[in-house]
Amino acid sequence: MNKKSIIFRSILAIGLLGILFSCSEDTDPTTAEVDLTLVNEDITVNQVYEDLDNFTLTVFQSLNFGGRLLNEGFDKICPGVDVTFNEEEKKITVDFGEGCTSPGGTVRKGKIVFTYNQNFLFPGAKVIAVFESYEVDGLAVQGTRTIENQNIDIFNNRVTLKVTVTDGKVTWPDGTFVTYTTTQERVVTLNDQNGYEISITGNASGQSRAGLDYTTTVTSPLLVTQDCVETGVLVPSSGVMEFNYSGFNVSVDYGDGQCDKNIIITYPGGTREVTLD
Repeated sequence: MNKKSIIFRSILAIGLLGILFSCSEDTDPTTAEVDLTLVNEDITVNQVYEDLDNFTLTVFQSLNFGGRLLNEGFDKICPGVDVTFNEEEKKITVDFGEGCTSPGGTVRKGKIVFTYNQNFLFPGAKVIAVFESYEVDGLAVQGTRTIENQNIDIFNNRVTLKVTVTDGKVTWPDGTFVTYTTTQERVVTLNDQNGYEISITGNASGQSRAGLDYTTTVTSPLLVTQDCVETGVLVPSSGVMEFNYSGFNVSVDYGDGQCDKNIIITYPGGTREVTLD
């Protein structure tokens, strides 16, 4: 049995997607039918990380980069979420308690603790996120996510970020899990009308719930927009991801910028258009 997995990645992470090829020992792999069992689990992982990026930007925008928490926009994260700011320790704690449901229906619980070294507008600034019993829709999230400001373009309202995830792990209620490690460059452009746009490049590696190793590379920048994320579309609206498993190369094309969940998967022997759940 030959199997493949693919990922996306976000915001501030990412993320990943998976695909599984199944065939018997005497079947030509170029004619194997695509089994999307792992696609759904890896899309879920992707949604977890892109959801995190979305509200990370919301939290740090609310700081106003002046040491004062404005408490604005948190209703988009989850009504009643507790966000505290410790200026002396340069720490922000986002506490969802025993369960908090967002306007889009996402249920989060536990805490995320952000620590940073300086004003995030300055190149060299770092934000490190760690998880304390954190869950999204019943999925437990572990690992360390680091965001580093590499460059800022004030005139174009653009920040270039290096994003890494180490020891990433997302565990399902049945105890199975996906591991995830990535290094990305994310170019975040802010504007008053449409919110943020994120252009993502980079690569990742990990292991699926079935224990399958994979690697991925972004070959055409993935685009994530705030308006899509806030309407529940947590996959890129354009860009191409390629991944490798057991010598196979598979690509996923996210489209031409439409805010939808349609992707085109190209694999040895064929192409398939898929609408994600």
